[in-house]
Amino acid sequence: MNKFLKILVLVFNICLLTACGGGTDSLKKEITVYSSFEEDYITSYIEEFNKEYPDIKINLIRDSSGIIAAKFEAEKENPQSDVLWGVASTGLVNNEKYFEPFNYNITNIDEKFYDKSQTPKWVGISAWMTAFTFNIPEGEKKGIKIPLSYADLLKPEYRDEIVMPNPASSGTGFLTVSAWIQLMGEDKAWKYMDELNKNIKMYVHSGSAPTRMASQGENILGIGMGFESLKEENKKMPIKTIFPKEGSGWEMEIVSIVKKENIKPEAKIFAEWAISEKAMKLYAQNRGFVTDRRIPPVLKGYPKELEKQMINNNLMWAAENRDRILKEWERRYGKGEN
Repeated sequence: MNKFLKILVLVFNICLLTACGGGTDSLKKEITVYSSFEEDYITSYIEEFNKEYPDIKINLIRDSSGIIAAKFEAEKENPQSDVLWGVASTGLVNNEKYFEPFNYNITNIDEKFYDKSQTPKWVGISAWMTAFTFNIPEGEKKGIKIPLSYADLLKPEYRDEIVMPNPASSGTGFLTVSAWIQLMGEDKAWKYMDELNKNIKMYVHSGSAPTRMASQGENILGIGMGFESLKEENKKMPIKTIFPKEGSGWEMEIVSIVKKENIKPEAKIFAEWAISEKAMKLYAQNRGFVTDRRIPPVLKGYPKELEKQMINNNLMWAAENRDRILKEWERRYGKGEN
């Protein structure tokens, strides 16, 4: 190779490593984010982030909370993600030693929504609660009344009419099962679920699916996310959203920086943005309520006294007992396929 050709090759390689985006600086501006936010919303969140930080590429891995928690558990000694974002807390907080402490700005976050370490390892960003979605015309066809309580779901008229999320794969499914145990005590709760299982048409992978199925008339009743049901109801779909009179189980989604040998500055930028007022306002358009006390629920139809509807939920207990509860659930009901 003559001298001129060598110079051309050198220039070409420099282009690949710098201007063409393949260099070390470019790689530093990519982060991998694991999330369980619904597909309908998450793209718009990332687009808003990139308006402020256009040079940071988000490599997104999205799945249900249970799947993301299992993936993180399998990888925790050799983490592949940089940030966990919008994932249910009960699947993760038992592994908080694998989270990086970070000086989050928690000034406007209620204390029940963040880690109590001196430097928090995670912060809750949004929350949701259990509700029923009842398809009014389908119910009228079969002469089935709107349920008002968990007890109502055991009535024979609901045989094969209820769809519920599988607690092993869905954060909504697990928060609902956990709520029953905390409200009733373990023995009564399992007896309740034994009876409820007789009325279950199907257990599904996603927490939002039961609402969508009921909204579309595929089944009469879905046990699922209150905010998803209210969104459908506000679109004038022929449904009624019911918050059970015994109280609703609830869960929050968190953001956390994953502890690893080399933590990218961009991961910290993203985590701080994730609890910013701007981000919270975005979540509030789609979520039940957010953890920033300055921002009230946007969706119409929530109980007037929201705090009273939320059960006294011990999220740490739920996290510590999650594996045991899920093993018992699968022992009784298989993998959730009816």
